[in-house]
Amino acid sequence: MTRAVAISYRSAGQFDPKNWITEGNGLLSSAVVTRETWKTHRQTFSQNLREHALENQDRSTHWNLLTGLPRASMLLLGYSVEMYLKAGLAKAYRGCSEQMFQRDIKERFSHKLVSLANEIAFPLNQKDERDLELLKNMILADARYPVFVPDGTSYSDAVNEQTERVWNSENFKNCTELASRIRDHSKKIDADSNNPSSLEAYQMGDDGYFSFRVGGHLPPRITYCVSSIQKSHCQTSLNDIRALFPSSRYPLICHYWERSWIYEDGEKRTRCHARPKNG
Repeated sequence: MTRAVAISYRSAGQFDPKNWITEGNGLLSSAVVTRETWKTHRQTFSQNLREHALENQDRSTHWNLLTGLPRASMLLLGYSVEMYLKAGLAKAYRGCSEQMFQRDIKERFSHKLVSLANEIAFPLNQKDERDLELLKNMILADARYPVFVPDGTSYSDAVNEQTERVWNSENFKNCTELASRIRDHSKKIDADSNNPSSLEAYQMGDDGYFSFRVGGHLPPRITYCVSSIQKSHCQTSLNDIRALFPSSRYPLICHYWERSWIYEDGEKRTRCHARPKNG
């Protein structure tokens, strides 16, 4: 194993939260413009149909826009929320390895918007959870693929139900407002003088590390990766790791240990060892 490169305030690209915010802003603006374009087109299309002002070829093109624009707007909106959530995640992972972050955004979280929101301590209510699940479904199905027809449901009913979800103006309005709230929350992490954050990071052997962060509108977090020498000595348990940080030398870590979310950066996946509710 080689020494891990840790995410820091100087990190760039996908390890810099500002870049996720920028991507989200572009997607959110595009979603809103696409939705407004569709609303205008919908009115014009209906009027032209009533007046028989569309040729067959034009009718096909305009129908594609009528059905495609709202789906595109919801897909863009869903992706914007995902970008804002992953901006907060990049802050939560400061002190962790870049490899862990890359792996987790693809495998552990992917498009799981509720899980992402919980990971960055965004205050979710039941309505927020429903909206995030709606957007997740847009990303995975409704806004991307032909409709799925469950057993016992007719194709026309399935299409009508999907159309209602996609075209519903209240859904779009609520999810747009939620996107803005999530963006504000992610930007506030580690950027509020009334809730400052503290980060401690230590090397363990040649290829392991230990990271602790507290404050900044996130629960206390401990992340560690055991070193090769620790593995060879069979000193890889959580108790073994804790023994390396006596309270006399590491008072802040010990003070928050029982309240910390504790993760192990494994070779192939991230393992959660503790996630107290009062963290």
